[in-house]
Amino acid sequence: MSDEQQVREANERFYMAMNAAEIGEMDEVWADDPAAVCIHPGREALIGYERIRESWLVIFGSPNSMSIAAGSEIITVSHDVAWVSCVETISLMMEEGLAAAAAQATNIFRRTDGRWRMIVHHASPIPFMTQDEWPDVIN
Repeated sequence: MSDEQQVREANERFYMAMNAAEIGEMDEVWADDPAAVCIHPGREALIGYERIRESWLVIFGSPNSMSIAAGSEIITVSHDVAWVSCVETISLMMEEGLAAAAAQATNIFRRTDGRWRMIVHHASPIPFMTQDEWPDVIN
């Protein structure tokens, strides 16, 4: 399997762990590294896997049902570091009903002992805008 395929598989495991709300699977995806960084959409940076893990436990314990699908992946591999740029489509089933959001994400992986492990996840909210609302950027 090529490096790109292995990184794609590691990225897919991240989203599967998130959707399954499985902390054990998330532990397998992330590098247990004090320099790891996670930025959830609209939140401050969490540094170190211990803090990142705590955030996943809070998210997984939420009474709201969440589903996140990654699309439009662009994968770049450079030696023992790789990054995936993708668009996250987020669906939340809340007491008030279904809510949707989107985020632009960058996931960075480092090859350690032959395995690609996540060291950075950074997701920024994408506002829902029409071309008329942002005509100078979208043609």
